[in-house]
Amino acid sequence: MTRYFFPIFILICALAFTPACQKQEEPPKAAAPATVADQNPAAAAAKEGDEPPPAPPIREDFEGEPKLSLFPRVGDFCPEETDKEGQSYWMTFIDHLQRTSGPIKGKNGTGFAIRGIKTIDSVGFFSPLAVKPETSYRVSFRAWAKLPKGGQGGAGILEFDEFLWIAGQYPKSLSEKHFQRAQVGVQLTGSHDGTTQSFVIRTGPKTRMIHLVFFREGTPDREPMVIDDIEIKAE
Repeated sequence: MTRYFFPIFILICALAFTPACQKQEEPPKAAAPATVADQNPAAAAAKEGDEPPPAPPIREDFEGEPKLSLFPRVGDFCPEETDKEGQSYWMTFIDHLQRTSGPIKGKNGTGFAIRGIKTIDSVGFFSPLAVKPETSYRVSFRAWAKLPKGGQGGAGILEFDEFLWIAGQYPKSLSEKHFQRAQVGVQLTGSHDGTTQSFVIRTGPKTRMIHLVFFREGTPDREPMVIDDIEIKAE
């Protein structure tokens, strides 16, 4: 399978929706559980009327009404529509990821927990955002994590040449049609206790949309990586 690689992190995993983790109280979900119809571009390409797409500046603290839509992603691509067996396996992992990750309350308020899956190298959540070409954007967030040896987490972006009204991970055919490039953001190892992470990206001349991706990869364990206070704005 063709992969877009970042050092140690398959962000494409990869920013920019394939199965068990600790038993926990069922967290509320930022998005309804995915279905093949939801995730497949051929079944979910309708625009939201004339509603403008989400765009910076935007800030999400997971308190109150959601400001940032976060969709699950597993591996590099969603299986093609014709790959029924692949879609079945992929949906099993997507469902598992949604059941074990999501908003979670802690002593610092509500954050978003991302847990790894034993048999998958890379999992994550991404948010589609409309952006301007050749523009600098700063992304910041807080992170809590106790990542094991061989485990990583963090954030980055994927760039595309137009805003696609698709609430899910792309198959390889669609991604290669619109994909421009990936940019490394933050790569975390070890322990973090609410530290603020920040990085700046500059979009390319044809970029009209990004997937802001938060990922967890490498050695899985029972500890989640928790993110909060996500903000993206033009520099």
